[in-house]
Amino acid sequence: MNTLRIAMIAALLGITGCSGSSVGSILGGIGGLVTCNPGTQVQLARPSQGQTGAGALTSIEIVANGNTSTLGTNYQSWQLQVQANFGNTITGSALTLVPDPSGPHPYASDFFYSSSFPALQTGQSYTVYLTQNGLCQPLNIGSFSN
Repeated sequence: MNTLRIAMIAALLGITGCSGSSVGSILGGIGGLVTCNPGTQVQLARPSQGQTGAGALTSIEIVANGNTSTLGTNYQSWQLQVQANFGNTITGSALTLVPDPSGPHPYASDFFYSSSFPALQTGQSYTVYLTQNGLCQPLNIGSFSN
């Protein structure tokens, strides 16, 4: 079985080398081997990293550095996930590009993306992850509490 898996990975590496596909996404889909890589810096925007008392939220926003990355060119295939301190994981909607002139501007070229959620319970702490259609292990973006 391990020999077969190695052969499949080697074949996929050969294929992706020619096609320009994301090796991380393909390998993540096979066995969850890699963490999602948006290809740029990303951080929480709303609520902000470490924020307390965020209230009952129905969306979470992130800010990314530029829009020519894997995330920027294909943001519709990415979602945010939250894991509550009690262990429940909720996946939000596909990311949408949103304007946020009053949001945080940590980068020279800021692009904001939002993911919608059912109302998140107050009195909980949440860790936020970025994932790409389940093709890779979610990337930890930050945390907040409401």
